[in-house]
Amino acid sequence: RLDARRTLKSLVADLRFIYTPKTKTVRLPKIKHPFYYKWLQKIHASVTRKMNRQQIWTDETGEVVDLVRGKSTLFSSCFQPLDQGYVEYVSQVAHSGFDIIQVEFYELLSLGFLLPENVQTIFVHHELRYIRNEKEITLFREQTAGDRMLFHIAKDFERSALLKYKDVIVLTEVDRKIMEDFIGRKDHIYTSPAVVQVGDRLEQPFVPVQSGRLTFVGSEDHFPNLDAVAWFCHEVIPHLRKRHFSFTLQVIGKWRGECINRLQSEYPELKLAGYVEDLGSFLKGSVAVVPIRIGSGMRMKILDAVLSKVPFVTTAKGVEGIDFKDGEDCLIVDDPAGFAEAVIALSSNPQLQRQLVTHAEDSLRQVYNPGQMQERRLAVYEQILGDKVG
Repeated sequence: RLDARRTLKSLVADLRFIYTPKTKTVRLPKIKHPFYYKWLQKIHASVTRKMNRQQIWTDETGEVVDLVRGKSTLFSSCFQPLDQGYVEYVSQVAHSGFDIIQVEFYELLSLGFLLPENVQTIFVHHELRYIRNEKEITLFREQTAGDRMLFHIAKDFERSALLKYKDVIVLTEVDRKIMEDFIGRKDHIYTSPAVVQVGDRLEQPFVPVQSGRLTFVGSEDHFPNLDAVAWFCHEVIPHLRKRHFSFTLQVIGKWRGECINRLQSEYPELKLAGYVEDLGSFLKGSVAVVPIRIGSGMRMKILDAVLSKVPFVTTAKGVEGIDFKDGEDCLIVDDPAGFAEAVIALSSNPQLQRQLVTHAEDSLRQVYNPGQMQERRLAVYEQILGDKVG
């Protein structure tokens, strides 16, 4: 967190953190011989990687570990107490005479119970948690009565907390309709997509796909990304191999840990690109794959592909809520064999690549114009303030 704060301060000159949680000081041991210690660390890292490739992770019963269960947000979706110092600080600031108080991200949803009644309170819901949990629980190797009970408890908490806010903003029309049914009202729910910074990226030339080059954008920290890469490896790659399709899948973002190590050892076509300074330039000449199975909201990775003039293959869940159509803007496939066929067909057809890229670009300009997105969000705020005056 300290590194993140330093990075933000380097990017924003006048940034000031007015609340910082207290952290415990951890005393580290002194190293007798630093050079020798670093050498040992390298050996340890190398040996650890080799050992991980030999391991099959099982639970206490001998069953293979359930990745989705182990990473599911279901078990952290009920009320989680916030730092008391932070709660006191928010309470103090919230009573300082603001017209609007906006809260974002599920981890802070419970602040709705704290905010004053005489302020217009907004929650921006980037991803409907119960929708994500609902999908994840169906992917568990085994679903228990306790899982279903916890799902309903978390769903009730999410609903009751949302009702504490006077207004809710979601990113897509799909989520707005779901939200209406979920909280039982149609008023004070607004659709306002995330603002897409286009810049001059759409003015860059289209580059045909290089032989067998696939890309995926997203970090491991967001579990739907890990699930997507794991599903692609386990389910789609076998079909690509059967067709003798030579390819590499370059995964962009922060990835670490035993899950990705095991995938790489089994699927050497998987390459980790890490952080990329110029995402648009890096993506060019590839087919972007979006094999997302979990979540809601707006997939920025798809908009990144369109802005980079890169054709993409996606699942229906991946493109959900974004006005892109199968066969016109992209290729949409849900089954592994069909996904593999779409990747192969698109990779070998420059004319189709250009056709999809051009149409998706036109759709983006019409529907996700940055100026219009900003005006739309400002109009929401003006309406909310008008309701307060009225």
